[in-house]
Amino acid sequence: MLAGCRSARSVVLGGVRPFAVLLLLVVASCGSTPEPVTPQATTSKKAGKPTKTAKAKPEPTHDAFGLPAKCAKKKWPCVPPAKWVAKLCEDVYPDVALHMFAPKSPWQRFYMLKNAEPFNASGGASLMGDKMQRGEEVIALRRHSAGGAMTTSDIGGYDVLRWNGACATVHDGEFQIRPLSTLGHAHLEWREIGLPLRQALEADPDVNATYEEKRRQCKGVSLGRVSADCEDYAKKLVDEVVRYVRDGGKLPKPAKAP
Repeated sequence: MLAGCRSARSVVLGGVRPFAVLLLLVVASCGSTPEPVTPQATTSKKAGKPTKTAKAKPEPTHDAFGLPAKCAKKKWPCVPPAKWVAKLCEDVYPDVALHMFAPKSPWQRFYMLKNAEPFNASGGASLMGDKMQRGEEVIALRRHSAGGAMTTSDIGGYDVLRWNGACATVHDGEFQIRPLSTLGHAHLEWREIGLPLRQALEADPDVNATYEEKRRQCKGVSLGRVSADCEDYAKKLVDEVVRYVRDGGKLPKPAKAP
């Protein structure tokens, strides 16, 4: 290009007129350096618009097995939905109770201050004869307000869930919200637990060892003979089940639920 510009100048200086105008234009273009073309930034149609922040997913109200997992109301105490509680207290659900007492469950715990006869003020099923003991841990289900339609006396209280899966009604003054020095639980019948849950419990070495010893000690139960050792290991087996649940052991789907 530079050589062509020099030759063009020589032709102009030589006086070749026919091409004078054209060559002058060529010479002028040779003398200037073209500026680099910068691509213009393209503006996105969405530019300037605020990006939408992703909404936080609401907490699930039920777990993978369909059991309640969220407080019915924001105010204290944390209790399950009233309609579900009504169904729960119509029967006895030991599998459900073990899920409810799991360490990560949100439900409000109460601890009995005195021994009491269990009764279900809502009129549903109850396990009579298994007395509530001082220190027993229960779960609050719903409030019985003094003078309310659900109250059978002038004393307010709560329907609660016991470790054996039965509902019971306790009055104000019979419990507190902090554990006592001795933490107790209702007696739980091994044979009342659903098969999938029993199999999960038997997979635990400590539960299984106590279960096998209990079977050995209770061989004569079907004949009406119950030894002191049999009763002792029946209690120890329940203690191991409660320990397993409180330690966060894996629990399968309840065999029976409301």
